[in-house]
Parts: sequence; structure tokens; C-alpha cells
Amino acid sequence: MSTQFLEIEHKFVVPEAFNLETFARACRDLHPQVEKTVAVHDVYHVLAGRSDIIFRHRFDRELQQLTLKTRGVDNEVRTEINLALQDPVQEAGVSAFLSAIGPTERFPIQKQIHVFEFADCEIVHYTAQYEQRTVSCVEFEAVGAPDTATALATLERYEQALGFDAATRTSVNLFEMLVGPTT
Repeated sequence: MSTQFLEIEHKFVVPEAFNLETFARACRDLHPQVEKTVAVHDVYHVLAGRSDIIFRHRFDRELQQLTLKTRGVDNEVRTEINLALQDPVQEAGVSAFLSAIGPTERFPIQKQIHVFEFADCEIVHYTAQYEQRTVSCVEFEAVGAPDTATALATLERYEQALGFDAATRTSVNLFEMLVGPTT
């Protein structure tokens, strides 16, 4: 099965005392193609009566996307369809577009991310905030894999190299962690 419209990732919630510099050094030892830090603004849109999908409008200094994601029991493998949007930031247009489909609620989440990009995996540490709630996570996301099994093997390889155990990952997506379940 193609992974073109799938997000295949493992997310680990890390404590406030997580040593980002030690983690970054270990990631650098794996020789990433790119390392960067970015401030990201995500606005999640929840359609009334649709608990199976969520829309995310993401914009930062590098990109702007409208994304459809499935919501379910586990976030390890789920549908993710990204549409690239052009500048300028189109917050009002995205809100109007989604409202035309049906009533929506908006939930803005701010993230500070530190990204390590490899040919087959993206490793990200981030701290995300919604209102007074904050969470820090490390995510491993397989990229470009021909199938789910290969993607999961990629995650395992990087997790082992950095001392993470998939048995301790969270199955809860970021939106649910910060905002909670909505309909």
C-alpha cells in the first residue's frame, strides 16, 4: 500500500527536564541532511459532527499548508493529505472555506520545533502550547517509504539509535493532548 497520503510516526512525550542539547548532539551524530529550528503556527479546525477528521492550517517562515488528518484510536499510521498554499498567509480564506463545508471550531496551537531531516526520516523535538496547556514531544516520522512496513522499520532504527522504545510512545495526537476530544 502506498504511503503517499499517510503519516507514519511515533510520538514520545518528554518531561520538562528533557536535555535537548544532549538529544540534538545524538541526532547530529547520525548526520542529518538538514537541522533547523522554526516557530510554527497551527490552527486546527474541527467540523461540527465530524470526529473522524480534523483540518490543520499550518504556517511558518518556510511553508503554508492546509491538511486533512484522520482522527482515531492511535496516531501511528493515519491519513494525512497536505495541500500547499501560497503567500500571503490565508487564515481568513481557510476559515471561510471550511465554514462553507459546515460549522467549525478553531484551536490555535503555537509550536517551537527543532528538526533533523534525514533522507528517510524526520526527527523533531517541539514544545507546543494551547492556552495554558503545554507539552513537549519528540516525533519520528518516516518519509518516502514505499510501504507501511518499511516506514515502521525506519522509525524503529532511528528510535533505537537515539534510545527511544516504541513501547513507551504515546498513541494520542497533539491536538487531543492539548485541546482534548471534540466532536
